[in-house]
Amino acid sequence: MPLEPCGGVPLAAMPSTDALETRSTPVQRRAQERVDALLDAAAGIIAASGIAALTTSAVADRSGSSVGVVYRYFPNADAILAALGQRNRERYGSGLEARLAAGEAPDWRGFVRAATETYAEISRNEPAFTRVRFGDIALLRYGPAAERAPRRVGGGIVEALVDRYGFQRTPELEFAAELAMECADAIIARAFLDDPAGDERFIAAAERMLLVALVEHSPGGARVVIPD
Repeated sequence: MPLEPCGGVPLAAMPSTDALETRSTPVQRRAQERVDALLDAAAGIIAASGIAALTTSAVADRSGSSVGVVYRYFPNADAILAALGQRNRERYGSGLEARLAAGEAPDWRGFVRAATETYAEISRNEPAFTRVRFGDIALLRYGPAAERAPRRVGGGIVEALVDRYGFQRTPELEFAAELAMECADAIIARAFLDDPAGDERFIAAAERMLLVALVEHSPGGARVVIPD
C-alpha cells in the first residue's frame, strides 16, 4: 500500500479508483484556494444537513461557484467526500506534527496522548469531521478493504513509534496499532455523538485503550496478561 508524508506523519494516498479521483490536481495557489473553498462548502453542507444533502449543485451554490467549476475538479459527490477525507488526514497529520515539534511528546506515552488530543481537537474544530472523518464513507463504497482509514493512520503511528521512540517494527506491533486505531476511531466518534465538545470520558478511555494495546510492544514493555 503506497504511503506519503502528510504533515510529517506518513498516511496513505487517495485510492486509485476513477470514481474517487479529482479531475484536476491544483498546482497554482489560486487553484488550491478554489478547491479548498469547494471543500469548505461541502463540509458546511454536511455539518448542516448531513451527507445525503451533498451534491455537486449544492457545493456550487454554497461556494458561489458554477457547477462547471465543481466538475473541473470533482466528477461526483463521492469524489468530494474522498477529497475532504484526504484533507482531514492531512490536517490531522499537520496538527499532530505541530504538537510533536512543540515538545508535547517526549516519550511514546506522550505521543499517544498527543495523537488522541489531536483527534479530539480536529473533531471539535473541523466542520463535518465527525461525520466524514478520514473518508471511509466513500472509500468503503469504491475502494478495497486496504483503504480503511484506521489502517492507514495506524501505519503512520507505527512509523512514528519506530522512528522516534525506539519500537521494533514487527507484524505484532503493526496489528496492535491497526487494532488500536480501529477502536480509538470508534470510541472518539462516540465521544462526539451527543456532545459537540466531546465527552471527555470517552476521549480518556480511547487514550487508555491505545496505551494498553501498545505497551507490550514498547522498549522494555511487559506483556499485558488478561485473565481468563
